[in-house]
Amino acid sequence: MRIIKFRGKRPNGWNYGRNIRFKNSGSVLILGADVNPETVGQFVGLYDKNGKDVYEHDYISINYKYEQHTINGAIPDQDCLCYGEVVFMDEFSCFGIRLHDAEYPIKQSLNECPYMTVPLLQFDLDCDSIEVLGNIFDNKELLEEVK
Repeated sequence: MRIIKFRGKRPNGWNYGRNIRFKNSGSVLILGADVNPETVGQFVGLYDKNGKDVYEHDYISINYKYEQHTINGAIPDQDCLCYGEVVFMDEFSCFGIRLHDAEYPIKQSLNECPYMTVPLLQFDLDCDSIEVLGNIFDNKELLEEVK
């Protein structure tokens, strides 16, 4: 069964819950408490390698396996890292990672398209390792480190 829950930032911390309400005034309530509407993010249904929930607007790293093909055959399971923000991709109706930095082979594509977003379903998440490094509201320095 899919778990649907949200989080939003209040002045004194984060509120988490399944009960979310949007008011006509533009404010958002999570579990009856006002939160900043710009910080509201949905749980994406995944957990990182430490068991932490992954939410929209988290800044994550993914250690993925890449199989390189050469003239002499395939070189299997090279570890590669990518970093970015978890976002909802309206055009695909799924969550993705807006890449901020990556290793080869994604690095080549990232140089051509600096704000490339890749659906999370592109990664083999059974064997790839996700780690939540922070979120874009509390850890703005994560976005600046790769520039």
